[in-house]
Amino acid sequence: MYSVHKNAQILIALLKKYNIRDFVISAGTRHIPVVFSIEEDDFFNCYSIVDERSAGFFALGLIEKLKRPVGIICTSGTAAANYVSAANEAFYQQLPLVILTSDRHPYYLNQQEEQCIPQLNLYKDVCKKIVNLPIVRDEKDFWYCSRLVNEALLELEHRNSGPVHINFPIDDNYPLEQGTFRFEEENLPEVIKINRLTLEEPLSLWKEKARLLKEKKVLIIYGQNGVISEEEIKTIESFCEKYNCLIATDHISNLHCAGSLNTFVLNILQTQADFKEVCPDIVITMHGNSLSSIKKKCLSMSKSFQHWHVSRDGEISDPFRCMTDIIECSPKKFFEIFDELVEDKLTEKQYINCWMTQYLNKISSTDEAELKYSSVYAVKELLSNLPQYSLLHISNSSNVRIASCFPIDNSIEVFCNRGTCGIDGSMSSFVAQAYISKSLCFLTIGDLSFFYDMNALWNRYIGKNIRILVTNNAGGALFHTEYYKQIKTFPNIDRHVAAEHNTSVRGWAEARGFKYLAAINKEEYDKALKIFLSVSDQPIILEVFSDKETDVKQLSTAVNSYRNGTTRGVNELAASLPEPIKRRIKKILKR
Repeated sequence: MYSVHKNAQILIALLKKYNIRDFVISAGTRHIPVVFSIEEDDFFNCYSIVDERSAGFFALGLIEKLKRPVGIICTSGTAAANYVSAANEAFYQQLPLVILTSDRHPYYLNQQEEQCIPQLNLYKDVCKKIVNLPIVRDEKDFWYCSRLVNEALLELEHRNSGPVHINFPIDDNYPLEQGTFRFEEENLPEVIKINRLTLEEPLSLWKEKARLLKEKKVLIIYGQNGVISEEEIKTIESFCEKYNCLIATDHISNLHCAGSLNTFVLNILQTQADFKEVCPDIVITMHGNSLSSIKKKCLSMSKSFQHWHVSRDGEISDPFRCMTDIIECSPKKFFEIFDELVEDKLTEKQYINCWMTQYLNKISSTDEAELKYSSVYAVKELLSNLPQYSLLHISNSSNVRIASCFPIDNSIEVFCNRGTCGIDGSMSSFVAQAYISKSLCFLTIGDLSFFYDMNALWNRYIGKNIRILVTNNAGGALFHTEYYKQIKTFPNIDRHVAAEHNTSVRGWAEARGFKYLAAINKEEYDKALKIFLSVSDQPIILEVFSDKETDVKQLSTAVNSYRNGTTRGVNELAASLPEPIKRRIKKILKR
């Protein structure tokens, strides 16, 4: 029988999955939920050493002779401090020692509770990974606890071997009053062991992964990345010819190739039933964040697929809470290896066909409406007229959502500070990019983002190739959209959330040597845009004044009238489709 404490159950279940079976146990009571559970399980070998100092070194001796990881387990308080010497020795000998320390509930720290000391930092400089397990009360706690145990155990022999520390608090009053030592569970819960595949693994393991991938419907979410070489594009296209896959992109992916599709607007228009129709067997994530709501769609279906993550450093990134595999290599290497492991091409691209059929159904059922004057209109017209091979930086918040609704020429390199999705720093990053670039460089930025980063223009690196479009709707329009429907009716939303103001960028722009242009209607904007796009001996700022409520409505119009049928990715993807679907594409593109 196993302990009623879920974090103990998860820990034990994953120790078994990782085949860690030898444990040196020292005296005490706080760790009983784990100790008694593993003693009752024939999988484990238990050794009793009372003194924790001796127990740690006893475990090191076992590791050296058994040639596999060994664990040590102690009660809370100063008992954990006695493992310091062995932890240091394990670190410098590169021995895979699993340090399990039980603990009191974290709320009790420094509250005159018995055997309660700060345990997390005891070995902080000599452990490859340190995790503190939660008290597991719900499904999200269960996932988080499982992820932490996986993260720790994966590091034991990752690159260099070494010790890891797993601290597991035990709550005396949860799940049952005075139930700390209750052992009522006959079976351990189902847990996911995360596997890491590195370049050092045998070729047979890579071939097995390729065989599995070949048999499944695969969705690759290609996140934020810079422009890649034509050679790498050819490799990706070759990969897509061999596997039943679709590569989901957006503007900041900077990937345009056969087999890829910008799914930003499609994911907005998709119902949950729509996504269920195209739900994959395997989701593979790579590179940085994505703009698309595809992540939310996947999260809602996470029990239906495996999740692989391609990462150079082999770190866990588990946004769908169902990760099964980490592929430790660059995305470029991933495509190269899996392309080489399979020779035969697909005769029919069923999964791509499903996505494309849904894509065409969605965009062909919408009516393209004329946009009213707004920040949405301003961004659309700019994107439609950008010179080829120019640079575009899109600020966060409303601007990146607006820009994602319209096509951008494939020759244009797109940037966005999307790592943390904050509004600060967009203009500073853009100025640096423009200083290095030889081409015309464009920034589309909201008023709050501009004022937040005004000092970006206060330096000596402002070149005449800089063009900044400021969409000024007197505050944060994003907070008036349906995305924030819970707060948009708050009485003080404009003061304390949307930061309503009555300010122009003109004074600062002219003080910094910019040519200043402004527009309050379509006629003025269309005229100013021609100057904005032209060669000039000065950097130029174009300030577009609009109404935030109109902007919100026009963003909805833009989504519902989306057309992106002229991009290279769609055309090349369509070329591989059956004739009936090809005819539908041609009919739509003629509109």
